Order: sequence, then structure tokens, then C-alpha cells
Amino acid sequence: MSDSKLTKQDEDISAPEFLEEEAEHGIDHGNWPELFGVLLTGFLMWLIFALTG
Repeated sequence: MSDSKLTKQDEDISAPEFLEEEAEHGIDHGNWPELFGVLLTGFLMWLIFALTG
């Protein structure tokens, strides 16, 4: 990996370059992490309101 890639932020690279970099890792979770985060946030909010009255 070159030093120039180490200092680049996601905002500094183009969309095709970002997708190519993500494909190198071979991990594609789709939208599941976002969906899980929304559900977890909703559950935690419900839990807070349910326990505090």
C-alpha cells in the first residue's frame, strides 16, 4: 500500500476509487449495518422511556 493512500480521507477520493478500494477488502454488508443501527437506536430509546416512566 502506498503512503499516499494512507493519508487520503474518504472525502478526498473519487467515488469509483472508493468503490474499488472497498471491493479490495471483499466485504459487502449492504444496508444491514444501517438497518441494525436504526433498530438498536429505536430499542434503546424505547427502553429509556419505559424505564424512566
